[in-house]
Amino acid sequence: MSEETGPDTERHLREALRQLGEARDDEDLRKTHSVALEEVENTVSTVLREYEQDE
Repeated sequence: MSEETGPDTERHLREALRQLGEARDDEDLRKTHSVALEEVENTVSTVLREYEQDE
C-alpha cells in the first residue's frame, strides 16, 4: 500500500470483512450473492494480510 495509508485503512478493511461476514450469514441471500461475497471477502483478507506484512 502507499505511504498515504494508515490505521484508518486497516480499520476500514476489518470493518468491511465484518460486514461481508454478516451479509454472508444472512439466510436471505441468494447463493450467487453468497459466492460473490466470499470472493470479495477473500480479496479484502488478502489485501489486509499484505498491508500487515508491509508495516
